[in-house]
Parts: sequence; C-alpha cells; structure tokens
Amino acid sequence: MTTFQLLRSLKFTQLFGLIKLFAPNPLMIYPSLKATINCWKVSNKIYSGRHHENNSANAFRHALWNALLVSEMIKWNKNFQKSLLWAKRVTDWHEEFSPNETLARKMDLHNNSFGRNIYKELYKKNSMVSQEEIINVLVEKAKLSKKVNSPEEISILKSSMVHITD
Repeated sequence: MTTFQLLRSLKFTQLFGLIKLFAPNPLMIYPSLKATINCWKVSNKIYSGRHHENNSANAFRHALWNALLVSEMIKWNKNFQKSLLWAKRVTDWHEEFSPNETLARKMDLHNNSFGRNIYKELYKKNSMVSQEEIINVLVEKAKLSKKVNSPEEISILKSSMVHITD
C-alpha cells in the first residue's frame, strides 16, 4: 500500500482527525508513515491477506506496527519515552477513528500495547534494536497468541498476544 492509497482510503472525518494529530507534530509524519507502510509490507509478506482478520496474524500486525513506530520515532527524536508515547497516541487514534466491536477493539489495543512492551524489553537489552529482531520475536509470539472470547479474558493475558478467530 502506498502513502497515496493509504490517504485515499480514509474517510473525511478520519483525514481531519489525522491532520489534527499531526499538525502540532509535523516532523513525525514521515517516520510514522514509514513505520506504517513497512508494517503492511512485512505483514503481507509473512501472512499475506490473513492479517486483515481478527486472528494471530492480525495480532502480529498490531504489535509490529507499534514496535516499528517506536523504532522509527527514536531515530528522529532520540527520546525513548516520547517515542513510546507517540506510538500509543497514533495507534489509540487509529482505534478511535476506525471503530470495531468491543472485543475486537480491546484485542487491538492489547496487541498494540504488547508490541510497545516487546520493543521496550528489546531496547533495554540493546538500544540498537534491528527490525529483523523485532519481526523474529513477534513472529514467535504470534505463534503463542491466545484465543479470547471476552474482553475480561484479555485483561488477564498481559504477556501474550491475543486473537478472536483462528
């Protein structure tokens, strides 16, 4: 998916919300887009179209997007904490502007947080975290993703990715 295709797919209210998000932070546009497009490419390569469903491939994509957002932001602002907060802000915005049913939304928010936490763990060990390392860890974690049937189940599975369908 190109940047142009991504922007064309947005509804007016989503586009307006995106402008509102980035207007005070214009320098964050490029690294955020780079992480987003890279996430789509990697997810398509590993899982093809399966990452659009509420399965473990989708859990991987959400976690990867967050980890890549943090990784790209650190390159720009050199501040780990700000990078984590930006990734949360962008992906929380996304969940607000592309609403799902409650369970799917909680699943996405959980997997977003999971990806940021994985990046945080990797960063503590070595601040030079490679994309390959992120991908390898998350592919393995996606294999261990837990199927959930209720939002309550998600809240107790802090150390696992979660999915709804197989």
